[in-house]
Amino acid sequence: FVRHPRAAKTMARPSLLLPIIVGLLRAGRSYAFSVAVGPPPRARLALHAASSPGGGNDRDDARARLLGRRREFVVRSIVAGTAGIVSVAIPPFVVGPASADDENPPDPTPIDPSVDLPTVTKKVYLDVKFAKYKEPKRLVIGLFGDVMPRTVENFVALAASEGEPSYAGSTFYRVLSGMSIQGGAVGDASGKSGTSSSLEGGKPFPPDNYRIRHTKRGLVSAVRTSGGEIDSRFFVQTEDDAGWADDRYAAFGIVLEGE
Repeated sequence: FVRHPRAAKTMARPSLLLPIIVGLLRAGRSYAFSVAVGPPPRARLALHAASSPGGGNDRDDARARLLGRRREFVVRSIVAGTAGIVSVAIPPFVVGPASADDENPPDPTPIDPSVDLPTVTKKVYLDVKFAKYKEPKRLVIGLFGDVMPRTVENFVALAASEGEPSYAGSTFYRVLSGMSIQGGAVGDASGKSGTSSSLEGGKPFPPDNYRIRHTKRGLVSAVRTSGGEIDSRFFVQTEDDAGWADDRYAAFGIVLEGE
């Protein structure tokens, strides 16, 4: 919009123009709008009246002619769009196709294994040597692959691997009475770090979810890194009530056989 330097007001009745502009914009097209504003109508009427010998009636006639010319100018400028002072383009709104994540969002519903144990999709075993036994004892662990697929695959790969990284030769490095026993610190006997499987390139990764509640003795959960990710370390829950672990540690299996 261009304002004349002497103009005190842009138009006598801008409400007549706005509905037209809004309607054109809603049509989804690009238009050029031009509004030229000269001296206020009263100033022009005063100049016309001073030069007119009749005075009174000529003033009314001048007002009518002036308003008619202004309406014609505004309509002609909007429709033709020749001035190009302001150009507003409104592109059409396009809705893209739904993604796979939108069609199959993750289920946030908590799972209580004391009421409904998740389906065991795979089983692995660990032969564990105890100081008081001459022969190793076998620990059979059922894994919840449907609920925790990535975490389970990492655990299976470490348990089955004959090379590095592997659970072979690792220890249970911490026992917390009435809470848990912790093991699986591949590459670090102190338990301060671990190494994920070759599937993950040996690097920590985020767990699938934290849906499974810690309400059943024997649950196996991943130990977190300082950044909230997981590697090879895990702990076995030794009591039924371990609510302290909910939403903090990801349970992915349960001990089926073994002391």
